[in-house]
Amino acid sequence: MQTATLAEIRMRPKHQVTLPASIVRRANFQVDDRLYVDFVNDTIIIKRKDSKPAKPAKTIMSYAGIGSSLWGNTTTEVEATIRDLRSSWER
Repeated sequence: MQTATLAEIRMRPKHQVTLPASIVRRANFQVDDRLYVDFVNDTIIIKRKDSKPAKPAKTIMSYAGIGSSLWGNTTTEVEATIRDLRSSWER
C-alpha cells in the first residue's frame, strides 16, 4: 500500500487544474485516458473510466527468486554445477 502524497495545485479561472507529474506517473495515466471524477466525504476522487489498475512500481523485491533455478533445483545439483564450472577454469 502506498502512502498518501500531498501536492499543492491551483484552481484556474475556468475550473481547470493540472495534476503533478509524479501523481500522473504513479496512477499510470496516459494522454487521452477518459477519467471519472467524484467528490465524496471532502475528497476528490479521479479514476480511469475503464478502471484498469495502475502498474505497480518495480522494487528490488520484484526480482527476488529470478534466478532460483539457474544453478540447479537442489543443493546437490547446485554443488555439481559449481564443481563443473570450477573444473573448467584454466589453472
